[in-house]
Parts: sequence; C-alpha cells; structure tokens
Amino acid sequence: MADRESQFPYEVSDLKDLPERFQQAAQPLLKPVEPITSILMLPPQPFLGRRGVPRQALLSTAQGILHIRDGQPPTATYLHGESLLYVHYTLVLLYNRLELAGEVNGRLVHIVIEYNTVGQHLVEIMLTQFLYLTYGMAQPVASIREQNDALLQKLETESFKFMNGLRHYALQRGERLLGYVYQPRIKQPLLHFFNRPIAPSSLLALTDKAVILIEEEKVGGPSYGWVITLCLRKVVETVESRSNREWRNICIHLARNSVALDRQVMMENDKALDVESLWSSPKQSDDK
Repeated sequence: MADRESQFPYEVSDLKDLPERFQQAAQPLLKPVEPITSILMLPPQPFLGRRGVPRQALLSTAQGILHIRDGQPPTATYLHGESLLYVHYTLVLLYNRLELAGEVNGRLVHIVIEYNTVGQHLVEIMLTQFLYLTYGMAQPVASIREQNDALLQKLETESFKFMNGLRHYALQRGERLLGYVYQPRIKQPLLHFFNRPIAPSSLLALTDKAVILIEEEKVGGPSYGWVITLCLRKVVETVESRSNREWRNICIHLARNSVALDRQVMMENDKALDVESLWSSPKQSDDK
C-alpha cells in the first residue's frame, strides 16, 4: 500500500487491500456473505482540524456504510440505511466533513469523516449510493423533473447560489422537490449606520424524501462553502418555529425508536410562517 499512498482519498478494490488492523476491525461487523460494493481509503490529514485526522476507511455494502477510524485499536461503526436519522456535511474550500447520524440498538450513533476536498467526488458517489438505499429511490419520471425545474428556476430568481447548492449538493436523482423557503442573511441595525450579522443565509427545502437545510458556513463576510443537512422525511415528527428574540428558530424534530433529537435554523418571522405553511399544507401532508 505504501507505493500507492496519497494524501487524497482513493479507492481500493478489496478488503485485503486495507491495513490488517482495519480488516480485523471490520470483519466482526460484516456477515460472511455480505457483499462489499466499494471501499474508500482516507489517508491521515495531519493539518486538518485541531489535532489532525487519523487514517480512515469507508466500506459501502448492500446494507449501509461501515466506517473505520485508526487508533489503538481502530474503531469501526456500521450504520445500516434503515437506521439513518440525518446526514450533515460541510464543504469549505480544501476541508470537507461528513456526518451520518442514526439509531442503532436504541442509542444514537455518529459516523464522522473529515477529508481533503480533492476526494469529494469519491465520497459523494458512496453517499449517493447510501441515500438511494435509505430513500428507496425509484427511477425519475418526467413529471418530477418538470416540477423540480420549475421550483429551481423560481429559486434562481431569489438566489442563484442557493439554487446551485440545492440542485448539485442536496437533491438526489428521482427525488421530488415540493417547496422551499429562502432566508437571506439576517442582519441587525447597529448605530444607525451599520448592520451586525446575526445568522447566515439559509434555505429550507421539503421533498418527498427529506427536509433539507442549507446554510452558508459564515455568518458575516464572504462565504465560499456550504453546511447541508438532510433529515430523513420518515423520521421527522414535526417542524415548528420557536421564538428567539425578534426572530424564530425553525426546529425539525427527528425520532426513531427511543432516539430523539432536533436540527434547527434561524429565520425571520415572515419566513418562519412560510415554513409552517409549507409543512402543514394538505399537499405536503399527503407525502409524509
């Protein structure tokens, strides 16, 4: 493996190509006849994060994703598609972070992968396969494409950037977009002449498979990255707004078996009303 080692994520063809300690960590979690569809090696990143990131590996199977993180000993976590609660990922210049959260045996389990952006296309392929497994996606039909295109064109008039973010980083092929609410950056007047940034620009989109949150990664100044959360629709109990000074926090309540948690985003009052209307409309209720 030393001959082919790279600082960027790369694919390997077989479990035997992983370090022996990784093989030992993975084997107890895999059934003898369980096929592995792809394997991704993520080399150590000594300059990412505060203390660097150790070597990691991702294994994609017909059931889910297995993550191995180097240590003494390495730790392995296997998350089946049917256990997923949400996907949360950050895309910022040369640093990407992917978090998968799910319920396993009544407890909350997290898989966290940090990697160089150069490997994004490889991670994205594996994530797409996992989401297709989780969502139970069917082949896209013309009516879905037409509906999605109409809503995306409307969003483009409000924010070309967020239209691109939703189209390219959040919506999956065959997923039906039902509606959205776009919130520009929230600012508060300061000393009559200035504005103090309060919350980043954001978007809440509702599909037949997920509640999607997209935010810029910075509250103030130029923003070049995304923070994206995909909340699995079938585990969303409700979406509500709560008072936060003169604004509102949109809270998405997720629950699977005994595990419950919230994801939230700040919006102005009129936008919060739009979210409540979108979630409670009869058309969206039929898709829940």
